[in-house]
Amino acid sequence: MIVETAKIEATFRKVKQIKEYMQEYCIAPNRAKLSVEDLQRCISEMYNIEIEKREVLFEGDYLRGLVERYEGRARILIRAGQGEEWMRFTATKELCHLAIDQVEDWSPRGHETIQALLIEERLDQDENDAAQKARKLADARAQSEKLAEIAAGELMYPHEFREGDIKDIASGKTTLKALAMHFHVPTYIIGVAHHPDRIRIAKLGWELTNKIVGIVEAQKRPQKAKRGQRR
Repeated sequence: MIVETAKIEATFRKVKQIKEYMQEYCIAPNRAKLSVEDLQRCISEMYNIEIEKREVLFEGDYLRGLVERYEGRARILIRAGQGEEWMRFTATKELCHLAIDQVEDWSPRGHETIQALLIEERLDQDENDAAQKARKLADARAQSEKLAEIAAGELMYPHEFREGDIKDIASGKTTLKALAMHFHVPTYIIGVAHHPDRIRIAKLGWELTNKIVGIVEAQKRPQKAKRGQRR
């Protein structure tokens, strides 16, 4: 999927802000298992929005959850019966939508959003070089879904652990399943996080974010007065 670089940077910048907020106001923010309840409270406070989260019974091959937006509030619906790890990831992903989405990403037609995402995923699997070169920027709604997944992954399985974990898997010291149990996320999400394309996006996102943060901090520092030149 082709995603706007500006949206990648904005997503990782907001993930950084959320992490910093949780460090400041949450108990044990560095534990391996992300507290979804703490995350919900932080996003509610940061974006001044009342958030209701509930499990519901519905069937669907691809839909695990959704978020409904209203003026000053939101309701997150999580499909019951999909396992604790998937329910945790789904809740985190929908919470991330509230932080990263722009108005153009919103849609009352959820089925069209899923359809756009599935089309992009099928194109991702096309190994034809010509087909990949001909691809255009993905639909805004599909980009939103992918970026929310990436943001949730960064919060639940931070990027800084992945290089070492990949080496440990290669050497037989650990497995995808063991990592999934440690971080309390689906095994599939760990595997996706280790994919070269996802690693590339994460590196780009954090590099852009840290660069911009560095520029902003430099601008805040008091400027030294220049010495007058002698003739």
